[in-house]
Amino acid sequence: MTRFLTLLAIVSCSSPAMPVHPPKPTDLDGPHKAAIAAQVKPYLDGEILSGVVIGIYDAGKTEIYGFGKGPGDKPPTADTLYELGSITKVYTGLLLADAVQRKEVELDTAVAELMPPGVTVPTRDQVLITLRHLVLHSSGLPRLPPSVQPTATDPYGKYTEDMLVRDLIQTELESTPGTQIVYSNYAVGLLGFALGRKIGGGYAAALSARVLKPLALESTFFTVPADAAARRATPTNDDLSSVPPWTWTDALGGAGALTSSVRDQLKLLDAELDAASGSKGTLRGAMRFSQEEQLAERPSENAGLGWLIDPKGRYLHNGGTTGSRSFMAFDAKARRGVVVLASTGSSLVDRLGGIMFDVLDGTAKPPGALPTAAQLASYAGTYDFTGTKLAIVQANNRLYVEGPGEPRHRLVPVTDVAFWIEALQAIAFFHKEGDAVKQVVFQVGDRQLVAPRVP
Repeated sequence: MTRFLTLLAIVSCSSPAMPVHPPKPTDLDGPHKAAIAAQVKPYLDGEILSGVVIGIYDAGKTEIYGFGKGPGDKPPTADTLYELGSITKVYTGLLLADAVQRKEVELDTAVAELMPPGVTVPTRDQVLITLRHLVLHSSGLPRLPPSVQPTATDPYGKYTEDMLVRDLIQTELESTPGTQIVYSNYAVGLLGFALGRKIGGGYAAALSARVLKPLALESTFFTVPADAAARRATPTNDDLSSVPPWTWTDALGGAGALTSSVRDQLKLLDAELDAASGSKGTLRGAMRFSQEEQLAERPSENAGLGWLIDPKGRYLHNGGTTGSRSFMAFDAKARRGVVVLASTGSSLVDRLGGIMFDVLDGTAKPPGALPTAAQLASYAGTYDFTGTKLAIVQANNRLYVEGPGEPRHRLVPVTDVAFWIEALQAIAFFHKEGDAVKQVVFQVGDRQLVAPRVP
């Protein structure tokens, strides 16, 4: 890895020549159609997303719009299927809440009690990992098991129960359970595996019987069946190139296995809001339990059982795979909700999800300007990153950054001077003096790293 990429990793833990096509919403015309289309337009003009479907929920009324490319290069619809990624954790949390209410387990049940005989679960300071620790990401388990390679084309598809057992034996906890919050696919995957064993049949079967079928979520799948495959959006990376969808086994499926549609996710939000209002309908008690604040004393990290809770009291979760991105949130007080499912693995989708609440409030600001072809050309050149020469390259009306011996990374436009680097989770800002571009500043978290332009 070059010095540039290594340093960034350490710190982090529309052009007139571009094809500009007005978004074409599908499914229905509603009062927020024009406002939503205006917010989506830069994502298509800037070639940030290949396709996206947005659903909004306002006091029982729903609107659904599809933009860009879906299956067969037609606009996606309410029933187009997308990988949910980590939104699956909402379902795993609900499965846990239901099992607790059935008195099959308790939040403080040690996960070791639910493992196959002879399986060792790591401890630290003599503290056992509980189901509560797993669902709240406070188990001390690392983000991924050691046998998962996150850069693999299909990182979870061949991960078996035997591999999970071996990884548990080898894993050393990074902190004492219950003391630190560190987001972990390992933890919630293990939770799904444990619940699948306790309920019987494995995670996929347990989730189908306890959650998907009772809620009539007929387009939400652990494995997409052949008769639904034609509805599946083709996943694309941040350069809009096609990539294979991820596959999962029961071993870690609880962390991110589900594929679904906006129509089904709005149905889930309707049930969650119904539960928050006190309903006694199907799974409503378990939903209310999953919505209870578990970390109220830590407001920056607060969460329910599967849901994250933001400072405004909204329940939300996002998800991402190599080629898909998802965002879902609801506001129980305002009785509003948002679902955004995209066929590009860009975390900029999360920003679009947040803006949809502004659209519902009538406070959404017009999107910022994208760079012109001339601006893109002006940014191209060589920059000195603490002794390492970086090349900013313009190709096909897109910008890329290249380091010695490294593949290029796309600079995705956010404004006319700011660009997002998905692989590095960094923002690049170009600074001018007069008409001349003088430097690029990489913002990673709260750190800024400056690379002056080489004359």
